[in-house]
Amino acid sequence: MLNNTLNKILFKNNVIKKTAILAVVTSLFLVGCGNDQNFKREVDGNEDYLKSPALKPLIIPEGTKIPAESNEFFVNTTEVRGDLGKKLDIRPPTLPISTIQEAFAIYNNGSVTFNVPLSSNVWEQIPNSLNKRNILIASHDSNTIQTGKSFMVRADEEQAVEASYSIKRQLLGDTETITISITSLTRGTENLISQPVEVQRYIVGLFNDIMNDVAPDSMRIVPAKAQDKNDEEKNKPESKKTATSVSDEDQK
Repeated sequence: MLNNTLNKILFKNNVIKKTAILAVVTSLFLVGCGNDQNFKREVDGNEDYLKSPALKPLIIPEGTKIPAESNEFFVNTTEVRGDLGKKLDIRPPTLPISTIQEAFAIYNNGSVTFNVPLSSNVWEQIPNSLNKRNILIASHDSNTIQTGKSFMVRADEEQAVEASYSIKRQLLGDTETITISITSLTRGTENLISQPVEVQRYIVGLFNDIMNDVAPDSMRIVPAKAQDKNDEEKNKPESKKTATSVSDEDQK
């Protein structure tokens, strides 16, 4: 009896120790995944295709008839130079998203242009949005905001960039056109200002952050009618059909 009890105690202790070890290992693994952002920008899979030999020219025996050439099956053999392997960035380009009604935004040639009604008071809210992100304002007047160099942190980047921005507005009747452009962009000692994808990512990223801050309450709160409808759907019986069939069975 005593031996059985001791064996059970030892068994439980071993299980607890193994469980604790697995928990620690799992937590370390999750922490590692949380710090490693490469999965957001790399292709994962077999890379044997990189070792594939070049295509050989087709040899056609004499006297053999071949079909006429078709552009639908044309193979472009022009050499394309670019990033390869695990350093290939597969992230899609960032697009501007407006959160103000009767407003529109476009990205073109290194800048975001945003047209919005004056009644939305977007321009007046931009300084607070910049301060919220620790972006220093070097100069500010009624139509221009120049920022100092500030660090911009993204979850999908291992190293922050240092960027400065120019924000200008032009009054057009009862609307204002706001243009956000970038004046400097570096990551460590690397100058990124000549890389269109990086420029777009950090200009549009800032614009979308500002849009998130200036979004009206109607964009943040579920409308009452929609909320009531959702509550009705949750509390609704299984279906009218089921209720009808049940009542018919009761009548029988």
